[in-house]
Amino acid sequence: MSNDSRWSRRNFLKAGTIATVPLATGLSALPAFGAPQAGSSAAALQSRISGTVVVKSDASYEAWRKAMIWQLAKADRKPDMIVQAVNADDVRQTVLHAAANGLKVTTRCGGHSMAACFLRDSGILIDVGHLDDIEVDVATKTAKVGPGVFTRGLAERLLEDGLAFPGAHCGTVPIGGYLLGGGVGLNANAWTHGLSVFGVKGVDLVTADGRLLHASETENADLFWAARGGGPGLFGVVTQFHLQCFDAPKLIWGATYVLPYAQLAEMNDLMAKVAPTLDRDVEILSSVAAIPGKSRDLPPDQRFAIYVDVNAFVGSEVEGRRKLAPITGHPIAARAIDKVLDRAGSYDRYYSDNEAGFPQAHWMGDSIWVDDPTQAVALLSEYIPRCPAPRGTPIVLYTGEQTQPDAAASRYAPYYIAYYLEWDDPADEAPSRKFCRELFKKLKAIGKGSYINEMDQEGRPEDIADCYSPEAWKRLAQLRRRWDPNGVFHGFYGQS
Repeated sequence: MSNDSRWSRRNFLKAGTIATVPLATGLSALPAFGAPQAGSSAAALQSRISGTVVVKSDASYEAWRKAMIWQLAKADRKPDMIVQAVNADDVRQTVLHAAANGLKVTTRCGGHSMAACFLRDSGILIDVGHLDDIEVDVATKTAKVGPGVFTRGLAERLLEDGLAFPGAHCGTVPIGGYLLGGGVGLNANAWTHGLSVFGVKGVDLVTADGRLLHASETENADLFWAARGGGPGLFGVVTQFHLQCFDAPKLIWGATYVLPYAQLAEMNDLMAKVAPTLDRDVEILSSVAAIPGKSRDLPPDQRFAIYVDVNAFVGSEVEGRRKLAPITGHPIAARAIDKVLDRAGSYDRYYSDNEAGFPQAHWMGDSIWVDDPTQAVALLSEYIPRCPAPRGTPIVLYTGEQTQPDAAASRYAPYYIAYYLEWDDPADEAPSRKFCRELFKKLKAIGKGSYINEMDQEGRPEDIADCYSPEAWKRLAQLRRRWDPNGVFHGFYGQS
C-alpha cells in the first residue's frame, strides 16, 4: 500500500505542466490574505483550522472568489466567507462553525461547474481542492483518493501499479464534484455501468452535525446512496473517495475521422446503428465544430465539419484493430476529408490532446440523455448554424445500454448529448446563453433528463429535478431532512 500526493492541483501548477489550461488561474497564483479581524467569527474559525479563511472585507477576497471558478465567465455571487481546507478536520471545524453561526455551506473542489453552482450569495464556501492524497492498495485494486486529485493525476498514479479508473474526459477536472454528480467517464461503459460513480465503493464525509463518517453499502447506506449522484445537492462534504480500480489497458488504440458537415445524417446513422454493436471497451464520440478561419457568413456546409473519434481500451494493437474494424471498414470512413488512423495512444496522450481544446475562455453548456440520437441530431442541425457563440460544439457520446445500481444517480440513457459554447467577447454572453436555453428547452421534450454536472443550472433551475428520477428526487429531499434538519447545507441551485 502506498500514499502519494504528487498528483495534486498544486503540484501540477507548480510544475507548470498545465500552464495553458483553465486551472492555471488557480489558487497558487492568489495574493496573500489578511488575517480576519480579531474577535470576529472568522477569526475564531481561523484559530481552529490549518487552512485559510477569507472574508468579504479582506482586500484579496475578490481575487480568491474569482479563482474559485475555473473559467473566465465569473458568476457574480459572493459568499460571506471562503475557507480553503487542507485536511478533513478543517472541514469538520468549518461545518460546526457554520451550524453554530447560522451560515449555510457549499463545497467547491475544482470549480469546473460551468454554472458555478457552488458559488452562492451567502454562507461559507469550503474549498476542498487541497485534500489531494492518493493511497493505492494493489492487492485489492482499490484506492483512497482525496477530492482534489486531478483526473489526469489519478490516471498517472494508478498506472504505476498497472491500474486504471474511469475518470473525466478532461484531465484537469478534479474527481470530487465529477464523481458526486455521476461522472460521464472514460471507458465507463466497460467498467462502471456507464457512470464512473458506480466505481465508488465508499466515501468519508462530514455531516451537518460535524461528524466524519464512512458510508458504503453496509455502513450509513443511505448517505452512500445520496453521495453516488447527489452532486451539488449533497448534504455533506466528502473528504475521501474509496474507489474500485481496474486493470489498466496496455494502450488506447484509436482513430479520428473528419467528415463534411453535409454528412450529419450519415454520422447519426453511424452513432445510432453501429455504436451499439461495438465492444463495451470501445468508446465512440462525434462532434460538430466550426472550421478554424472560416467566416461566419459562409453557409453551414462550408463553415462546419464533423469529427468522429473512436478509442479502444485494449491489451494490444491486434486487439485494437479488431475492435475498431466496424468503424474503419464503414463506408463513412472512406468519405472522410481528413483522418488520423492507427493511433497507439496512452492516457497521457489522450489528456494532452483533449486539454488543448479547453483554453481559457468564457464557457457554458447543457446536456440531455436520449435513447436514440436521431431526433436530437435533427434538432441540432436546425440550431448549429444559428449559434451566436464563436465556438460552439455539440457532441454525441455513446455510453452503452446499462442496468445500474440503485443510487441518486438515476438519470441515464445510452446516448449523452451536450452542447458547449465558448466566447471571448463579453458581448457574446447574453445571446449565447439565450440560444442554449432555447435549444435545451426543446431538447428536453425528447430527452430522458440531464446530467447534473453539465446542466445549465443557472438558465434552467426549474429543470434541475429532471437530472434525477422522480423517486430519487423525492428520496434526496427526505434524506436531507433527516441528515440536515437545520439546513446547514445549501440545496440545489435555485431550489433553496
